[in-house]
Amino acid sequence: MKQQLRSFLMVLSFLVGGFLHAEIHAFGWLLPIGITLMLSITFLGLDVSQLKPRLMHLWVLLALQVVWIVGWFAAHAAGYPVLAEAVYYCGAAPIASAAPIIVHLLRGNVGFITTAMVLSQAVFAVLTPFVLPFIVQSPELSYTELMLMVAQQIGIVLGIPALVACVLRLAYPPCKQWAGRLKDVSLGIWNFNLIIVSAIGTHRILAMDYSLMDMLPMALGASAVCAVGFFAGYRLGYPSLKRECSQALGQKNTILTLYIAGQSYATPLAYIGPVFYVFCHNMANAIQLSLAAREIKKQAAR
Repeated sequence: MKQQLRSFLMVLSFLVGGFLHAEIHAFGWLLPIGITLMLSITFLGLDVSQLKPRLMHLWVLLALQVVWIVGWFAAHAAGYPVLAEAVYYCGAAPIASAAPIIVHLLRGNVGFITTAMVLSQAVFAVLTPFVLPFIVQSPELSYTELMLMVAQQIGIVLGIPALVACVLRLAYPPCKQWAGRLKDVSLGIWNFNLIIVSAIGTHRILAMDYSLMDMLPMALGASAVCAVGFFAGYRLGYPSLKRECSQALGQKNTILTLYIAGQSYATPLAYIGPVFYVFCHNMANAIQLSLAAREIKKQAAR
C-alpha cells in the first residue's frame, strides 16, 4: 500500500510541478535544503552495526561506474553529446535511500544494500567534483572553477546531513529511533523535492523550446541505463545477492543528479534523462515487488 501511495504521489508531484512551473521554479533554492533534510533523516536511522563491507560491494561500486562510462562513450561515439550528459546523470547517481526498503520488502539482505548505499554516496561525493567538469564542459567556467563549485554543492547536500546525523547520534543516542517515526515526513520531503525538480525542468525545457523528438533520445537513454543497471545487477549478484545487486545498480538517488542537472552550467535538455529515470526505476520496483509477492504466495500454498 505504501509503495502504491509513493508511486501515486510521485506522479502527482511531477504533474503539480509541471503545470505550476511558472510559479514554483523560482523556489529552486529550496531543493538543496529538502535534499539535506531527507538525507539527514536517512543517515540518522542507519544501523552502523549492519555496515559490513565485503568484496561484492567493491564489484557493485565498480559496476556503477562502468554502466555510465560505457553509456557515455557509446552516446559520444554516436554523435550525441547531450545524450551522453543525460546518461551520466542517470548512471552516476548513487544508490537511493529507498533501496533498503525495497530489499526488505523483497525479503533480501538489508545489511548488504545499506552498506552499498552508504559507500555509493561516499564514492559519488568524492568523484563527482573531478568527473563532472569533463562531462558538461561549460565554456563560461574553467575546470578548476567548476570543480570547486560542484564540490561545494555536493558538500552541502551530502556532507552536512552526514555531519548532522553523526553529531546528533553522539550527543543523544536515542535519536536513532527518530528516523522510523519520521518516515512519512521523509516521504513528504521527497515529494516536495520532486515538485521543485519538475517545475525547474519544465520551465527550462519550455524556455529552450525543445520538441518531443529532441527529448526522445534522453528518455530512451534513461530507459536503457535503467534496464542495464537492473539486469546487470541481477547477473552480478546471482544467485544469493541477485535482488540486492539489482537494486544497487538500478535504484538511483536521481534527486541528487537532478539537482546538479538543474544548475546553470548543465545542458537543459539533458535534464530529461534523470527525470525519466525516476519513472523507469519505480516501474522496475513495481515489477520486482509484484514478482516477489507472487513467489511468496506460491511458497505459502505449498
